[in-house]
Amino acid sequence: MSERIFKEDKEAKKEDRIRTLRRGEEIAHFNMLNLSFDPWVGDMDEWRRRYVLHPDFDFTENVVIVEENGEWAGGGTAWFREALLKNNKKIMVYSAGDLYVHPDHRGKGIYSTAMRSLNQLGQKKGAALGFTFVSIYRLPVIALPKYGFVGMFYPKTHVVVINPEKFFQFLISRAKKAYFPEKFSGIMLKLTVSFNTPTGKREITEVFKLEKAQFLEVKNGSYKKHMDLTVKAEVGAFLRIVGAFYLGKRHLLLSVLAALLKGHLRIRFSVKFLKLFLGL
Repeated sequence: MSERIFKEDKEAKKEDRIRTLRRGEEIAHFNMLNLSFDPWVGDMDEWRRRYVLHPDFDFTENVVIVEENGEWAGGGTAWFREALLKNNKKIMVYSAGDLYVHPDHRGKGIYSTAMRSLNQLGQKKGAALGFTFVSIYRLPVIALPKYGFVGMFYPKTHVVVINPEKFFQFLISRAKKAYFPEKFSGIMLKLTVSFNTPTGKREITEVFKLEKAQFLEVKNGSYKKHMDLTVKAEVGAFLRIVGAFYLGKRHLLLSVLAALLKGHLRIRFSVKFLKLFLGL
């Protein structure tokens, strides 16, 4: 199966070759994800969890690779599951994810080739429906209808955080991808995020320093230093604010104002920060 050649998509270039991931290419695939997503969220253990240890999943069948002129140019992955309908009937569905394009091959239709190849793979395996979950950090929503996807309303979802420390680090890794103006370099931030866990309320506090447009964690008892910005937020509000960083200033401002009005966010700032923010 690893050498299977998918039927050429009519919009793909003749020099494009579609195949599946081969055994022995696990680390190369992990490195491609990190290079293309800059970085992919997760370490090699996470890769193994999703690609090797995932139930009923064979990466030599479900991971599509796109080559251009013999070079590894991009790819994508299909996860298959049975969905239970209201009448207790089951149908096969698949989820498309981890679609990527090597930086040197962007703008050549590689993503489209990978996406259409995943849809073809889903059809061959008997899937009745295909799903993709849009990430605000990656593929814009506007592109999906090109591949046959239609928008759906998400049901209201409630989650509980059972490992606050691990989830906090995930949130920070997302926040670090946001860009902050160079004028804020040297700013000290104290961040406290509160969680409602099965064992009660938890708070985690970290201190950061803004350098070269990125927040860097500060260790070794720096909590006693003067803070230019102190933020306390409930985890739900913090999630929405982090997401708003990637959607533009308007979304960010609306998210902050909504959290402040609901009492889910508290902010204190120094005169120095205020002057920088106002451009004084």
